[in-house]
Amino acid sequence: MNKIITIAGQKGGAGKSATAVNLATSLALLEKKTLLVDCDLQGCSTQGCGINGLDYNCDIASVLSGRAKVTDAVVKTQVNYLDMIPAGFNLFQVAAKLAKNSENEKILRLFLRDVEDEYEYIIIDPPSSYGFLSVTAMTAADWLLVCMSVHHNSIEDFHCLLRTVKYIRTTHNVPLKIAGVLFNRCEAKEDIVSFIENQNFSDIKQMAYDTFIPEDDTIKRSIDLKIPVALHDMKSPAAEAYLSFAEEIHFFFNSRGVL
Repeated sequence: MNKIITIAGQKGGAGKSATAVNLATSLALLEKKTLLVDCDLQGCSTQGCGINGLDYNCDIASVLSGRAKVTDAVVKTQVNYLDMIPAGFNLFQVAAKLAKNSENEKILRLFLRDVEDEYEYIIIDPPSSYGFLSVTAMTAADWLLVCMSVHHNSIEDFHCLLRTVKYIRTTHNVPLKIAGVLFNRCEAKEDIVSFIENQNFSDIKQMAYDTFIPEDDTIKRSIDLKIPVALHDMKSPAAEAYLSFAEEIHFFFNSRGVL
């Protein structure tokens, strides 16, 4: 059985797109067949996987507008076991038109039914906002993985996210669940403990994964090179952390009997 996971990071700097690319890559390196779906018109995940406009004829905008099937938009990446559906700025006009009807927030969930049985994991990267594309990406998921940074987030950010989850559950009858919280750009575990205490953030203490992603210049260099960090330097602290996290999140689902 596959799992559809949307990466939530509602404020820039939380490491959402980097997590989407590198978690998907790490799962693929563990030989878990994975599909990465870019729902951000900036195309950060698309670029992060080294995919450019010459590599595909249709993308997520083509799918959402009904001009292409999901299977037509799937692109092979340079990593075995990892496919992706790319995105570009043409998604802007499609999203603006679809946003006029709240029922369209379920459209991606319906389209993904055509490919969900082909993958163990589907990872969705939405924009850092509460707009139509973000809500659509969350509505398409079974699980929400929350990305946070001790430098960029607050308890208010998390509570806004919880209200969005409640809206999706109530409005669309989607049993969206939170898979946990991943902390990015940390120097040490103590940073997370201090952040939780200072923010009076006891809500997420039990939700935080043991793995955290360290502050590592290798991530920035891999973004500049438009490749996942593991393909740039497999032995870097960030690459090792993402691989460890992929193992941890796979165990999370196994322990719950959902994979």
